[in-house]
Amino acid sequence: MKMKQSIVVVLLTLAAGLVHAVPTQTDEEVDLDALYQEIDDAISQSPIYVAERENQITGWRNRLKKEKNVAKSMQMAEELFRLYQPYKNDSALYYAEVCISLADSLHRPDLVGRFRSMLAYQLSDADMFTESIEELHCVNKSALDSVGLVNYYHAWMHVYGELGSNTQRHAVRLKYYGLQDAYRDSVLMVADEGSEEWLHLKVDILCARQLYQDALELSSKWLQDVTDGTHEGAYAAFYRSMVYDKLKNHDQTYYWMGKSALDDIRCAVMNQASLLFLAERLANEGDISRAYRYAEFAKECNQIFCPRLRAYQVNSVISVIEKNNQMNQSRANRILIIASIVITLFIIALLFILYRLNRKKQF
Repeated sequence: MKMKQSIVVVLLTLAAGLVHAVPTQTDEEVDLDALYQEIDDAISQSPIYVAERENQITGWRNRLKKEKNVAKSMQMAEELFRLYQPYKNDSALYYAEVCISLADSLHRPDLVGRFRSMLAYQLSDADMFTESIEELHCVNKSALDSVGLVNYYHAWMHVYGELGSNTQRHAVRLKYYGLQDAYRDSVLMVADEGSEEWLHLKVDILCARQLYQDALELSSKWLQDVTDGTHEGAYAAFYRSMVYDKLKNHDQTYYWMGKSALDDIRCAVMNQASLLFLAERLANEGDISRAYRYAEFAKECNQIFCPRLRAYQVNSVISVIEKNNQMNQSRANRILIIASIVITLFIIALLFILYRLNRKKQF
């Protein structure tokens, strides 16, 4: 009897483990063609979305010029930094430095450190790693509040992750990734549970542990907490696509990556990643013309954000362009073959006609 009970317990444990390892996928079926049409429409209307962001920027800039109160000026400069952050890197850097200067004039080392950390992250995001580290070394960590610490650790985590992915030296890569992991733990210790920083790191960790059902559940909560059609929503959608990519769910991966790209286009985000990744995947599947359109648009956006394309962007763009060139070359070869066949048949027909005419003359 005890043996039977033990067997039942083992079987139930195994069943529970299988359910946990192979998550249910509750998202409804998706219409990718309809989503792609929405993306095409959004790309065509991109100038409208850009004009809307420019109007917001102009409004805040005009208010900042008129404001005499230093504390309020600092808040307005921070708002301008956030508007420029995914839009134009050089302007974002400028307003981050304005924030630092104003915070320093108010003798607020906590805010100076927070803004330096935000500047450092922005520099790192544009592949300016040396400048990023220099800014972080200037931060007085002991003066930071909890928000400042999140920004500080997050900036260190990002720059070390980027350094790790850009080096070709294995030992150095491991060193940088080790430091990235250490700062990731630091972010999770100080970030509020449910904040954007906490959520995307927890999704990463759950995926690394292959706890995909838990990652999907957390992703669902994240999507409920953000406003649809915003840059924050696009970020959450991108991470959901990454979970589905681990699950090898093609349609859901492409849907959420496309949804992320669509929201960013409508928000006039120039720091495009989702659309570029989607373009590369479409190219690999043979949808070359669509992939080329998306890659070209994403490249134009990213060059507005930062004139020099970053490493991952260059690789993705080159991959799509190469596949497009291969398709064009293949098409040209087919046309050449068909033309050769037609010309050959024409010559044969002409020779046959000449032969018949010559035979008639002989008789």
